[in-house]
Amino acid sequence: MIRRVLSLTGLLLLVISNPAIAARERISLAPAAGEYSEADIEKEVIFGREMAAIILTERKISPDQRLNRYVNLVGQSILRHTNRPELSYYFAAIESESINAYAAPGGYIFVTTAALDRMRNEAELAGVLAHEIAHVTDRHIVTALDIRDDDESMVAAISRAVTVSTESTSVVFAHAIRHALDLLFTRGLGAEDEHAADVQALFLSAASGYDATAYYGYLERIGPEVEAATGELDRTHPSFAERLARLGQIIDQEGLSAMGGYKNEKRFRANVRGED
Repeated sequence: MIRRVLSLTGLLLLVISNPAIAARERISLAPAAGEYSEADIEKEVIFGREMAAIILTERKISPDQRLNRYVNLVGQSILRHTNRPELSYYFAAIESESINAYAAPGGYIFVTTAALDRMRNEAELAGVLAHEIAHVTDRHIVTALDIRDDDESMVAAISRAVTVSTESTSVVFAHAIRHALDLLFTRGLGAEDEHAADVQALFLSAASGYDATAYYGYLERIGPEVEAATGELDRTHPSFAERLARLGQIIDQEGLSAMGGYKNEKRFRANVRGED
């Protein structure tokens, strides 16, 4: 198995766990889509690392170390219920007035400070991070961008298209990364990928011991504000009404409201709001 270690925040990544509840064991998370080789995984991780590096040159990580450590802790607690142990994940809070969260291939996940400001508890944060984790585990971006260790892949095709005698391999790769960022932030992923990530956000939250319905409540609350604004989230997601309708069906079918779970409001306020 391939692992790549890169610290985005300079903080120790710790793993926390939540008590298992028997009723949650019946929730089955979907396997990662498609078949892929160890070489494909390496390409995915390298590509995602370079995307993350560019994202961090354009968007600043919050200087609040306590906040970043907390986001990492919540994110890492969800990973024990996922199905891609070959990846190492990194979480960070990004300073931005846009209510958003996004993931680069290979496990690089970011949530904006504006999104954190709109949250009310840890369960809502867990749902948002779980949604982004699902994009990685199900290889949504990798598939959309055709990232693989293959001469016929998108990366190889772009390399052939832009390569000239004066360009190095790193410059060629940068062209491919920029194309990928355009797909991620401008053209967007397909609606079905977003719906699939929403559903897994519910399941991952529940499996991690959180109140899964908190994610639904967060989307319901921010929907009008996000859709009234212009930003990345508007271009990359289906309508909130459609998302909420599908999530409501899953919540009813799986009995998630009755399962309850942690919200951890006090801990959230202490780490995000500084209310000790």
